[in-house]
Amino acid sequence: MTKDTDINTDRPADPSRRLALGGALGATAAAMIGARAANAQAAPTGELTGKTAFITGGARGIGLASAEAMARAGANIVLFDIATPNLPHVSYTLPSEADLAAAQARIEALGAECMTYRGDVRSLEDQQAAMRQAVDRFGSVDIVLANAGVGYAGAIAGATAGEISTLYEVNVGGYMKTTQAAVPHLRAAGGGRIIYISSGLARTGNDIFGVYGSTKWAVNGFAKSAAIAYGRDNIMCNVVAPGLVRTPFADNAAVLGQMMPGADNPTFDAVSAMIAQGTPIGVGHLEPEEVAESVMFFTSHATRSMTGEVLDVSYGSAATSIA
Repeated sequence: MTKDTDINTDRPADPSRRLALGGALGATAAAMIGARAANAQAAPTGELTGKTAFITGGARGIGLASAEAMARAGANIVLFDIATPNLPHVSYTLPSEADLAAAQARIEALGAECMTYRGDVRSLEDQQAAMRQAVDRFGSVDIVLANAGVGYAGAIAGATAGEISTLYEVNVGGYMKTTQAAVPHLRAAGGGRIIYISSGLARTGNDIFGVYGSTKWAVNGFAKSAAIAYGRDNIMCNVVAPGLVRTPFADNAAVLGQMMPGADNPTFDAVSAMIAQGTPIGVGHLEPEEVAESVMFFTSHATRSMTGEVLDVSYGSAATSIA
């Protein structure tokens, strides 16, 4: 196992299932590695010093922002990501291997230790292997952020069988397998935290995000069951449910076109402004760093006895939900 990536060349290369790691980083990633020594700061210290955080979907967006926040608090970071741009039945571009390498460089520039693993959350074996390697390197896994997910926007009737299967295999099955892979290591560490990224769409029905939103309803329910199952092991299981977040997950033509049908050139900011008109604080979206702050709440000493909770981070949208 190398410092920069963990290589298992025996694994198949089919990007729609388990993914094999490349034998060497590309020129872009190599240049980033060369810059790390110059950019790295002294190792950070904070409430998470000595802890190891395992983040799925860590190459960008909420996953990366949360990883950076945990790194600043002193944690060792493991970034797990599929890192293949094109996935069948997903209509927008996912992160690349270069994105994953760039994410690692950003973490290491903060002075934190960072390991990456290129794998698929639909594969329990991938996640088990990544966590074993994390424990071999850092000694434990203490915090798990189940964040990797894919989206779909459109009418229920328009969703294909392949799109529905992919949504549920990644957004629900992936979270379940993350939990299965993590629990033995969290038990061995004497307890820990699992934080699930859900959505404000798990609080209400929606005609555009009906299929996607249903996967997030499932996440909320599963997290509560996990909280019951593992509370005696001192494993706290909680959910962060954000509204619209400025990430490639939402800021792409397929999603924006569904949210503003008929618009010649729908933009993320235009969608945000439209949403803001109906929220009690006049805000229509969040930045990933804002969601990361809520993730950090569930890693803190203040939440040591909180489990089974869903924290809505949706600019007041939850005020219209049934209590």
